[in-house]
Amino acid sequence: MNNKPYHWALMDEINPQLYEHFKNVMAQINYDEVIPPKYREMIVLGMAIAERCAPATRAHATACIEKYGVTKEELFCVVASALTLGGVPAYREACATMQDILEGINK
Repeated sequence: MNNKPYHWALMDEINPQLYEHFKNVMAQINYDEVIPPKYREMIVLGMAIAERCAPATRAHATACIEKYGVTKEELFCVVASALTLGGVPAYREACATMQDILEGINK
């Protein structure tokens, strides 16, 4: 079964070479894990929040929690930090997403 999000699976299906090139670029961005993966995921989450990209916010917040054990307090720090660039609307949207994710985990 393919675990890729639809947008990556679609790219891989339609243009596998583009998908491979993209993966190679991504591998080069954090070569030698200069920034530990947990913190890199938190940075990407902050960027998704500031850009107000709800699907990316959800995906990266979920990865933060499920893959890296990021705490609620750490998530809030990322969300609050994104407030400085994304403004109140980005902050509110991110909080709503976090609420959905955290309530889903606590059920």
